Amino acid sequence: MAPRIERPAIPPEYGASRASTFVDWNHVEERLRNERAYWIVTVGSAGRPSVRPVDGLFVDGALYVGGSPATRWMRDIGANPEVAVHLDGLDDVIIVEGSVEILERAENDLAERLAAASTAKYPEYGVTADLYRRRGAIRIRPRTVVTWTDISKDPTRFRFEG
Repeated sequence: MAPRIERPAIPPEYGASRASTFVDWNHVEERLRNERAYWIVTVGSAGRPSVRPVDGLFVDGALYVGGSPATRWMRDIGANPEVAVHLDGLDDVIIVEGSVEILERAENDLAERLAAASTAKYPEYGVTADLYRRRGAIRIRPRTVVTWTDISKDPTRFRFEG
């Protein structure tokens, strides 16, 4: 699914009004595939935000993250599935907003792709396709992605429909 590209609303004092280029979507996908930790922000039923690093994969245009149901962030998404995910860095910013979907089981093809991505990124985990088939996965489909490599030159918002 190709995103719609636009300029995010940024106050003039940040210099974004001089922007003349956009970040390429391929750059965003590469960072999402290669980054070892995603910082995920959740808000639970009490309205308190919480942020923590989680491991994850970018497969088929979605983020897949790991997490125990006993963690606070997993309890938070039970009350509010809306999340933000931020990658490390100030000079190459990527912020993803979307909704969490809990897959009880992963279909064979998806389980194979997730296991292959996990083996490439986190070989120390030893995750197999069978694990995803049995336990499922936690998927975040991006709704918007805000990014820049230089806020005065290329601030970019990608919007996904549907």
